[in-house]
Amino acid sequence: MRKFPAVVSVMVSLCAALFAPRVEGAVALSALDQFVVSHGYGGAQFVQIQNTYRLPINVNGQAGDLTIDTGAPTSIIFKAALKKYGLTTEETKHKVHGAFGEGQEKIGLTTIRQLAMGNCTLLNVKAAVLSDFGSGGLYRAYGASDGLFGLREMVKYGAVLDVANHLLLVHPGGPQKGISGGIASLLAKQGYTGVGLSFISSHLWVDAVVNGMKCRLIVDTGAFLTTLDAGFAREARIGGYNSGVYARGLGTKARPIRTAQFPEFKVGDFMIQNASVTITELDPELLSGQGKAKAAGLLGADYLGRHGAIFDFNNGTLYLRPRKKS
Repeated sequence: MRKFPAVVSVMVSLCAALFAPRVEGAVALSALDQFVVSHGYGGAQFVQIQNTYRLPINVNGQAGDLTIDTGAPTSIIFKAALKKYGLTTEETKHKVHGAFGEGQEKIGLTTIRQLAMGNCTLLNVKAAVLSDFGSGGLYRAYGASDGLFGLREMVKYGAVLDVANHLLLVHPGGPQKGISGGIASLLAKQGYTGVGLSFISSHLWVDAVVNGMKCRLIVDTGAFLTTLDAGFAREARIGGYNSGVYARGLGTKARPIRTAQFPEFKVGDFMIQNASVTITELDPELLSGQGKAKAAGLLGADYLGRHGAIFDFNNGTLYLRPRKKS
């Protein structure tokens, strides 16, 4: 999860053509995705690498990818990718603020004149510029991501983020609230449960019950694992054990994490049995929602992926389904 000052931008989307599900070599669309595309949406298929979602992009003729991150209020280009894409940066006085608090690095700003993703091109996308926070290991084996595709663009274009089928779909005219009823009907037939999302302090919040205690979580596809704040874990009487693993966030030092299991974990009305989460000290400012109800932690890509998450940013709904039996 990352926090940044608001950045004003003007963005226009051009969709060259719709997906053609029956054409050889084209993306095979699910019933949901065919329905969304029939309403003027276009977009791109992304690649899943364990619990990360990498969106292929092309900027100034150079191919790369951005990690899809609902926890990043705005998109980010890592400094190492600026030269590759021929982008310039403007300095600011704002310091990076991540899941573990404020770092020392100052945020830069850049403008991506044309960001192509699949059959769509987003124009004049303003993004923050930061150093890569060190994905390491597995991710380096697949090449470093060039940054993050953030929440602002998803909301701006009424995105439908289909984690189950690895598709990010956007509309050039922005949110299309008229399609949300059809989306809900299609997903109900597939066993999905809808969970309402709240937009608080540039983040997505969801109601939850953790080990019998009611709380709220920040929904973060950029969080590798679902993570509870250590203070909340103590209140909910969740102990855990040292994992020997460290987590890293933007601009701050790595922190040790514990692992815990408990029998009850509900996201809205969706029940997850025998849950396993990580526990660490999260940034109090991030969790406070700037004076509003406090969050207990982050709902990460592990459970979102496991339960085939689908986000409808037209009406602010997250859909989850029971885990498929292997």
